[in-house]
Amino acid sequence: MSLEQENCDVQKKNRQGRHCRRWRFGLRPGQTLGHEGWGEKTVLLEQAELTSGSTSHACGSFRLAYTEDEMDWLRHTLSVGRSLGFNIELVGLEFIAEKHPYYNLEGVIGALYTPDDGLVAPSNVTMAMATGARQKGVKLFRQFRATNITQNDAGEWVVETEQGSVICEHVVNAGGTYARQMVKWSDLQLPMTSMTHHYFVTEDVPGFKDLDTKLPVIRDDKLASGYIRMVQKKGRIGIYEKENSNSVWHNECPWEYENWLFEADYDRVMPWLENSFERMPILPTVQPRRSPTVTPSARSSHLPS
Repeated sequence: MSLEQENCDVQKKNRQGRHCRRWRFGLRPGQTLGHEGWGEKTVLLEQAELTSGSTSHACGSFRLAYTEDEMDWLRHTLSVGRSLGFNIELVGLEFIAEKHPYYNLEGVIGALYTPDDGLVAPSNVTMAMATGARQKGVKLFRQFRATNITQNDAGEWVVETEQGSVICEHVVNAGGTYARQMVKWSDLQLPMTSMTHHYFVTEDVPGFKDLDTKLPVIRDDKLASGYIRMVQKKGRIGIYEKENSNSVWHNECPWEYENWLFEADYDRVMPWLENSFERMPILPTVQPRRSPTVTPSARSSHLPS
């Protein structure tokens, strides 16, 4: 079905007195709207493919605290998590060491433990969400890039694309790294920037060879400034540096971007990488399997100081 056909079909429904049409950017809001009963009136626009990108995600199992202030923040997070029904608890050093015997806990006073967290392949989740959205009537258009969003005299939104235009009552901007430049089309501002981050993958770690279960993911914001986790029998270190961080695309993200990788900046991340080796000394016995991957991620915040 073409965009023009979809637009015509939706306008006919409106003349019959049904709910006004909606245009949605982003698979998650599209799926949510489908479950809320808006599926037949929801259209999702994707500029490339649903799984475009270069990074994978993992939920942490231990988030460490080194100070009482950090413990207070973990207690706050605990209360929020429990109110939402999460399986989450505060634990001490003995418990952490039992679950993760390879991590150096010097200076650690406690951690937030989320036992139900795990690892997931982003492409699998994306396709599952797409299937669920389609089952609820949501229409997904791939390779349809929006080029402008304006508001007409009637207060409706006009979404222009490379394949035609659609008039909408509501628009959700879920453009990720493109969101800031997209919102400028409507004379609005979005305080966000794109940051780069590194991750390193090692060869097989001998100490992991005989493990029957995966080690919990460690999130050590203070010293590692990121996460350290087990990937099959390898180690992976992800660094979100808190000092000398790097922002990119200060004007706009190139539209041709899909899964670019940036050159590694070893000097900038070396302090965090050295800390990671000290916290998990089993890792320096192997060499990095490849050059670190550097990927962008959008953050809704001010530029780093």
